[in-house]
Amino acid sequence: MDVNDSTLSCHMASTEMVTVLEEFRVSPPSSTAVDEKYLPLTFFDIPWIHYHLVQSVFFYEYPHPKTHFIETTIPALKHSLSLTLKYFYPFAGNLLFPPNLGKPQIHYADGDSVSLTFVESSDDFSYLTANHQRDVARFHPLIPQMPPVSVSNDTLVAPLVAIQVTLFPNSGISFGFAANHVVADGNTFIRFVRLWASINKLGEETMTLEGAILPFYDRTMVKDSNGVGSIFWQHIGKKKFVGYQPQLPTNNVLGTFLLSQAHLQRLKRWVMVQCPKIPHVSSFTVACGYTWACVAKARARSSDKVGENELQHFTFPVDCRARLNPPLPENYFGNCLAPCLVAIKSTQLIDDEDGFVAAVNAMGEALGKTLQNEEGVLRGAEKWISDLESRNKERNLGAAASPKFAVYNIDFGFGRLQKREMISIDVTNSISLHEGKTNMGDIEVGVTLPKMTMDVFASIFANGLKVYD
Repeated sequence: MDVNDSTLSCHMASTEMVTVLEEFRVSPPSSTAVDEKYLPLTFFDIPWIHYHLVQSVFFYEYPHPKTHFIETTIPALKHSLSLTLKYFYPFAGNLLFPPNLGKPQIHYADGDSVSLTFVESSDDFSYLTANHQRDVARFHPLIPQMPPVSVSNDTLVAPLVAIQVTLFPNSGISFGFAANHVVADGNTFIRFVRLWASINKLGEETMTLEGAILPFYDRTMVKDSNGVGSIFWQHIGKKKFVGYQPQLPTNNVLGTFLLSQAHLQRLKRWVMVQCPKIPHVSSFTVACGYTWACVAKARARSSDKVGENELQHFTFPVDCRARLNPPLPENYFGNCLAPCLVAIKSTQLIDDEDGFVAAVNAMGEALGKTLQNEEGVLRGAEKWISDLESRNKERNLGAAASPKFAVYNIDFGFGRLQKREMISIDVTNSISLHEGKTNMGDIEVGVTLPKMTMDVFASIFANGLKVYD
């Protein structure tokens, strides 16, 4: 059926129509029902309560017609998702806000489910999976809408995850996700997608589902001796949760920019020559630093007036699982990220010759302070939220995803991933970073900017790499 008028506004981002084929609510298998579960929020989760939805799309080639999709692929994906939710049951649960304004918690009860929608699109699969500039609005119809928030016994009930699978007949298929960040960070989310893909391709019965593959749920392992959770809740709890607001379309374009392994090695060598005492330099920091400097220069040249002494900020997450005392296993379910905050003057960042080096050096110093201090990675954690909120959002660039996630080897049975796009970076003023599609040592950087600024950025990005050849 065609989507109705109210849904069209959410599922259309240009003149392209999408047609809803089927809509389901998918629960874990009834034969292996999970007992009612409550997951308390840790201080790693609380800051994300009011954060915008994390939205991403995975693209695969799919040379099959709609009949094959409906008769074969839809039943298989429904079944494999149900089996996956047996292990990742919080994704089928809800965030409960008690009536007394107490701290919310994640709750799962037998029968809870994930919204799974199957859609057909008439858009151009090749256009959407290319690296060149594409209208961000073209991706909005591929992202699911979160089910509405409800009230039960004076308790606000907020769904946590929604999924949409979109068919591009005879060419491709995409998996669109919308998730409340409070339920999981990128590490946990990618583990969920990877397990779903593996079960869909291989079948649960052929897999050894043990150890690090399955999520670890013991939140008593997260120690909070300094009461950081209470400090965060005093701040976050003042704001009422009002549900999920629809993402307003922008006029921005999205581009993917490749930093090859050779580029990254040359950039690292250049930085280490200029800053021999830098405490930390890696492919990740040079990719972030180089892109940050190029974005700042592009904005400065696109009539975005910047004061000479105005600070530019960059924020990126550090996975704390292995860095806590006691350490958490890699498969710990939830959020376990510390923000690494970087700041340098605009004049340093937009300097044609030294801006990139200044950015990477500042990142190295910030990482050194975060990772190498005697008090551990949580030093100053009580100020994370206030420090982030004190930054000028117009002058703050963030980093989403990670090359370490190795998304290109996630296979649902359709072959290797063709592309992953983080659509929510359009509203977070962030860049995304993934490993290279054909070479794990490469890094793909996703950037969204207004068209005019993107043109300037693309030129600066490409020409700058020639300098370091």
